[in-house]
Amino acid sequence: EVAMLCPQLLRKDMVGHQYEAGCALTCLSNIMTRDLGEDLAADLVALLNTQRSYVRKKAILTLYKLFLKYPEALRPAWPRLKEKLEDTDQEVVTAAVTVICELARRNAANYVQLSPILFKLLSNSSNTNWCLIKIVKLFGHLLPVEKRLVKKLIEPITNIIN
Repeated sequence: EVAMLCPQLLRKDMVGHQYEAGCALTCLSNIMTRDLGEDLAADLVALLNTQRSYVRKKAILTLYKLFLKYPEALRPAWPRLKEKLEDTDQEVVTAAVTVICELARRNAANYVQLSPILFKLLSNSSNTNWCLIKIVKLFGHLLPVEKRLVKKLIEPITNIIN
């Protein structure tokens, strides 16, 4: 009975106050199972469009655990996750880059298409150091798949170092 009530309680908390939603998302990421992922995937993807940036960030990070336990959720969630690379909130962008970096570690070829967006983020001086580190790491996963990136990355990486 508890397992049946869990998704409903999490759903309720995910739309509450932003810190309640954050706690619910953190809890979900720690207890994620395939069944929970299947039940809550649509709710998590819907949270990517909330007005509250804290909840968007937490939802993105929870999506990573969802993708590990329920990989079928990646395809329908992908367009919304990709949109978050151009979010107005820097923490949301960093969370999206972090999740995509971890996904690219497993299969980089699927993420080469993001190179123009990532290049733009790398060239943007307003990004945090943490985000820049993750972008460089992500390009490190993409380089063996797409050799032409090497020449394009020399200038922005040199600018970062200087």
